[in-house]
Amino acid sequence: MTRQTLREVNAPYTVDPDDESVGRETIIIRRNGEPVAAIVPYAEYQKLLALTELAPLPPQLPSDPQFDKQYAAFQRLLPELLKEHRGEWVGIVNEQASVFGPTSSAVLVEICKRFGDAPMCIQQVREQPRIYRMGGPRIVRSSGNPRQPVFEKIETGTQPAPPDKRAT
Repeated sequence: MTRQTLREVNAPYTVDPDDESVGRETIIIRRNGEPVAAIVPYAEYQKLLALTELAPLPPQLPSDPQFDKQYAAFQRLLPELLKEHRGEWVGIVNEQASVFGPTSSAVLVEICKRFGDAPMCIQQVREQPRIYRMGGPRIVRSSGNPRQPVFEKIETGTQPAPPDKRAT
């Protein structure tokens, strides 16, 4: 296994497909000495995909029919709500717009006061649903930074094979 420390790293990481190690070796990316990602040969990736297809999927959370009913009421009432309450938050209880407020928290507090632990749906009155963009890690480094990511190149032939779980 060869270990290399990169002194200049740009975000996002770029991998040169002409690099001899790409496709032949597993490359482990470390941040502060801890592994954070791996670049694996495509054949290994295909094996991992095959294993995940054999593994059972985790059970999905059951749908809550009471919430679904309140959310369906919100969708049905949305055209009328947009006329007078655009941008406000609304609490739907018993399939009716019951509480309006400037924040979701304010609506929640008022619903709890009025209705207790009733099934509810709290949404902002908007034409389009809000989309949250979640960025990935941003890496800004200067030369000589001790927290530089470390790339390890592991030759595929030197890794011990994982134990065959079907044999047990």
